[in-house]
Amino acid sequence: MVNINFQPSWKQHLAWQALEDDTTEEVMYGGAAGGGKSFLGASWKIYRRLRYPGSRGVTARTRLIDIKESTLVTYFKVLAAWGLVMGKDYWYKSRSGAPEALVFANGSREIFKELAYSPSDEDYQRLGSLEITDCWIEEANDGVPEKGADIIKSRIRWMLPEFGLIPKLLVTCNPGYTWVRLKYVYDADNNPVELKPYQKVIQALVTDNPDKAFVATYKKSLEQLKDYDRQRLLGGDWNAVEKTGGEFYPSFDTQLHVSDYASTYDVDLPLHITLDFNLTPGVTLNIWQVRGKQATQIDEINQHNNTITACQAFMRRYGKHQAEVFIYGDPAGKQGDTRNEQGHNDFTIVVRELKRLPKVTLRVEAAAPSVSMRGLWVDAILEKQQDGIELRFDRKCNVTTTDYQKVKKASDGTKDKKKVTDPKTKVSYEPYGHATDANDYFLCRCFQNEWRAFQRAGSNKPAVGNRSDVHQRAF
Repeated sequence: MVNINFQPSWKQHLAWQALEDDTTEEVMYGGAAGGGKSFLGASWKIYRRLRYPGSRGVTARTRLIDIKESTLVTYFKVLAAWGLVMGKDYWYKSRSGAPEALVFANGSREIFKELAYSPSDEDYQRLGSLEITDCWIEEANDGVPEKGADIIKSRIRWMLPEFGLIPKLLVTCNPGYTWVRLKYVYDADNNPVELKPYQKVIQALVTDNPDKAFVATYKKSLEQLKDYDRQRLLGGDWNAVEKTGGEFYPSFDTQLHVSDYASTYDVDLPLHITLDFNLTPGVTLNIWQVRGKQATQIDEINQHNNTITACQAFMRRYGKHQAEVFIYGDPAGKQGDTRNEQGHNDFTIVVRELKRLPKVTLRVEAAAPSVSMRGLWVDAILEKQQDGIELRFDRKCNVTTTDYQKVKKASDGTKDKKKVTDPKTKVSYEPYGHATDANDYFLCRCFQNEWRAFQRAGSNKPAVGNRSDVHQRAF
């Protein structure tokens, strides 16, 4: 008799429910290391093979050697814990040292497949005759091509009507910039993906693991990793970006500067909104609050390609704000291309759209501050709280935090804004630099005394925009 001893964490429980319901076809269980991904996958697959005699499952990774050296170890642990005996309850089949399948006494098979890209088999013809009941793709971000995942899901059709089942695909992985992120977490514009009704995403951290002794030891190990891997593997951060050198803001560190700050929003404290105007990838509108010299970005709006809709989105969220609202942004907005009415510029549109608020004050410089100089100043704030200024960013400001990590420095000290072409629209645009530009405008104006002192100390020549004719008007 099989003793199924599966005591899941809450996150594993949620994933199991989705894997066994009548509507979900794709479950992405991912996030930090140590969240129990392999244990969940092996337990679910063994359970399915035992419950459905004659069924066929596939466990797939990029390389079979990884299945042999890692995934199989978890399988054998679960099989032993459940009292299953090799040679009696199941058999392990291999060929030339490579894992082939686990064959169970009831006729079920768990087949092991390699999904690495092969130039000689671009269309995955090797999967052509496969018919299976369910599939688990482990470590999908470790080189598994999206086409391989799509093809193998199309082969989930074996005995589904007989068992009253629907296709089930489990995808497990740690965060990374691959098709998994684009399909299940964030799209190409870094906005949360709108999942289809048959998709579910459950993200787990090491702290979700029910083995508390393991959590204590492994968490300490993960905390010692460098920023990028610590973000991904400890924090489960899908926006983590590996530093490759040449960053415009090299001192930005998600562990130091990013946390859950949205709850600090105070309706009685002024809001500071700052904008950068672009048709593509869209208008950037960042929302800040300031307490003394502590500045916190509590929100961002960046899914709109014109100023009006961006402001309308702001009003839906903050239309009941009671205190003053200050407006900052790119001085080029006075002649911006995103306006859609003659005789109006972006800032007059912003003021008009926010007119229901008690008091709105425009704080826009006559010219943009020097890019290279302001970059040095902002990075000094990030590094050592220059002039006593502290910057904090809420975790949900994904576009902003990614921008701080990805924007590079050009040879002349400015931001390297290389253009890319949207494959669908064929429009060429600059993907990075907009959110940080908007924040630069805000910081240089909000903390103008500190900014001007930094300019004087750093150069005998005033930077562009270091002028006294600041435009400030109350409406």
